[in-house]
Parts: sequence; C-alpha cells; structure tokens
Amino acid sequence: MCNELTPDDADLAYSPSSVAANYREVIADYETKSLTTLRHASAIRVPYGKTPEEYSLLFEPEDSAPHAMLVFFHGGYWQELSAEVSCFPADSLLSRGYGYAAVNYTLAPHAAVSTIVSQCANELISLAIRRPHTRIVIAGSSAGAHLAAMLMSMNWKNFGLNAAPFDGAVLISGIYDLRPLVATYINEPLQLNIESAAAMSPQLLPLRVRVPTVVCWGEHETPAFKQQSRDYAAFIAQSGAAVSHYEVANRNHFDILFALSDPTSQPGIDTFRLLGDKS
Repeated sequence: MCNELTPDDADLAYSPSSVAANYREVIADYETKSLTTLRHASAIRVPYGKTPEEYSLLFEPEDSAPHAMLVFFHGGYWQELSAEVSCFPADSLLSRGYGYAAVNYTLAPHAAVSTIVSQCANELISLAIRRPHTRIVIAGSSAGAHLAAMLMSMNWKNFGLNAAPFDGAVLISGIYDLRPLVATYINEPLQLNIESAAAMSPQLLPLRVRVPTVVCWGEHETPAFKQQSRDYAAFIAQSGAAVSHYEVANRNHFDILFALSDPTSQPGIDTFRLLGDKS
C-alpha cells in the first residue's frame, strides 16, 4: 500500500481533515472538555522521564487505587496536541471506578518517532511500578494508536519484565504502516526515510504482545486510513490474537475520540469490557 500514491495523492490520502470539515471545532472541544475535567477532577502530574515533556496526568478515584486503568496516547501526527487536551475521557471512567492516565510525550521535531515510542514504553513501566495490582488497558487515537500498537510489538523482557505491562488495547483511527508518509508534508518535522519508517511500522513488525484488541475507525475517514485499520486488524488476527474491528457510524477521524469512554457507543462498551466491566 506504500508505493501506489503520488506525493500529492499521499498528502490528501493521509490528511484526515480533508474529510472532516469540523476538525477545528472538535479539537477546540478536546480542550474545552478537558479544562472542565481538570476543574472538577483531581489530576496528579507524574513524571516518567528526564525531559519536561515526559509526564502523565493521572486521574484516580478518590477512595482507593483503581483495580483497572485506561492509559491514553494522544494523536496529532507525533507533532501536535498534549496530555492537557486529552483529559476529558476521565469523567466517565472515574464515575465507574476506573483510573485514567493521559500521556504526554516530546513532540517532533524535538524528538524522533523512535524516541517517542521509547518514552511511551517508559511511561507504561513507570505506571506499572506505581500501580502493580492495577489492570492496565492502553488506548490511542491516530498517531497515539500507532504508539500503542508499537508497544504491542515490543519484547518486554528487554525491559526486565516477564510480560507486557498491559492487558488490552483500543486502537482508534490509527496508522500502522508509516512508509506512505515519507513523501508527504507530514514528514517534514518527522524526517523519516523508508528504512526508519519501516522500523517504526507495527504492521511490519512481529506482534509480540497478544492481548484482546479493538481496532476501530470513523465512517468519515479517508480510504487510506480505513485500509490501514483493516490491514492491521487482519495482521493481529493472523498473528493469533483476539481482535474485533469495525467502523463507527457518523464519526470522523477527530470526533470518534468522544466515543472512547461513552458507555453507549461500541468503542466505549468495548473499552469498559476490557477494563473489566460486567454490565
């Protein structure tokens, strides 16, 4: 799928805003809703690395440590957004007794994609040490879904762990083969070449962590994004892991994120199921 498009075609194919006229309003909603969450829910800023950008905003129920937690990696093509605009899913999770962590990481061009992946791995290790008895489910949207998928490609024994520090994954509107981005405007701050893009493509790497996984995408996405999700879901299944995959009606690449913790939506239902919901 990486050699079929001209540079202009690739720019359009991998521009999710090209089929989401309301994307600016949705991004503004991320910020507004997250500010509301931060006003009424207590968040702990937890550093996990040496740089100022390496921290998570951790939300937990007031009475006790949660038995399960959703760890979210934001999107923005590894070059935009932050943990601060990714707090709004905490509301629904806290109301059901679950924890939530919004992960911040260094953005390109100040960090390579490989560095960002390593930062996210370090965050998970730090969180697992902090909450050793908490079930962790990872989730990500767009580039964040890529980061979560890369964590599924890691050999966690190299980090001194007997098993991966998470028990499920929700991958929303992700990109799993980065090679098509090399010739696009998106790559200007990333500075990927074909070799480095392939090395950071979970579609091309062994699936070393086999946990129940949800792969979903919006009805209003570019065909290239839809195909990336379908291909990665098929790859997970072929690798012997449990995966469900589907398109979410009436959602685009940006507003599908509101479904993540909505208990009436299919992504929300699946997320709560992975966390341990029995209802």
